[in-house]
Amino acid sequence: MIKTTHEISNEDGYIKYNFFEIHPDLESIIADDYFTYASKDFKKQELCESLYKKNFYDKYDEASYKEVYEKYINNENFKAKAMFIYSVVDFDKYTKFVESNAEIANPNELTLNYSVLDSAGVKIDIYNLSIVDISFVF
Repeated sequence: MIKTTHEISNEDGYIKYNFFEIHPDLESIIADDYFTYASKDFKKQELCESLYKKNFYDKYDEASYKEVYEKYINNENFKAKAMFIYSVVDFDKYTKFVESNAEIANPNELTLNYSVLDSAGVKIDIYNLSIVDISFVF
């Protein structure tokens, strides 16, 4: 696993960090600026909204896919997870990965884990995603 941390806030000595654990086989799909997620340097909100619109609102008619809207599209937790994926996974790199890997033997082993650490040593797990979760939102 590739492990990285990046400071996301520092208020009066209380520091919070992004903490990523990335399977080496997924490193090739990660955006160059993934570590800025949830920080003041994050600049991809419009891109994330655009991808969510393209992959969900534009793809599924609400009347025809009522259950999909209820379970996923209008679910704020699901939307937050999708927006996270769009923030850290580069679409073009992901597309090349898919073209090069038509079959994956153990998809649950290809994971991307995201946590928040603080200066007191507390770690809060936020997302534990596999390539299956990532592919679902694209």
